[in-house]
Amino acid sequence: MAARRLLLRQEFPDGRREVDWRLWVLIWLMPVLFLAASVSMLGHEVNRQLTSTPGVAEVVRVQTKVGETTFDRGKTSYSPLFRYVWRDGKPTNATTGMSHPDWNFEVGSRHDIRWFEDSKQNIILPGAHNWLPGLVIAAIGALLGIPAAIATWWLRRWLRAGT
Repeated sequence: MAARRLLLRQEFPDGRREVDWRLWVLIWLMPVLFLAASVSMLGHEVNRQLTSTPGVAEVVRVQTKVGETTFDRGKTSYSPLFRYVWRDGKPTNATTGMSHPDWNFEVGSRHDIRWFEDSKQNIILPGAHNWLPGLVIAAIGALLGIPAAIATWWLRRWLRAGT
């Protein structure tokens, strides 16, 4: 029984048509991976928000760094060091572990933070920057879903055209 193989789909002499499962995987792999990654990233951020304690911290020092990559060349990013009172009642210094051009805070200024009671790890500076990476990855996954949906529609139409 001779079959004409086009990519991973087959058309048989009796008019029957089949699509190999690997073609469906190729079509939907990237959208599903991006959406799964975004769910993981957003879930991690929800966990960080739920396991951290709100507080207020004072800026002790601000470190500067001039960007050297293609994306941030010439831009200055700031990484503030915050002092807050930890659960044992002693002052503790911590950073966010990140830097940003908008974080050029004055030394001595006070800001809302979220800190972790289990360990003296990095603190969280509340804001959209915590959620944005997961949302961007979700948007990319949704955009990749558009051509995947079009390919699925086209293949299903091709399958129905067979007898």
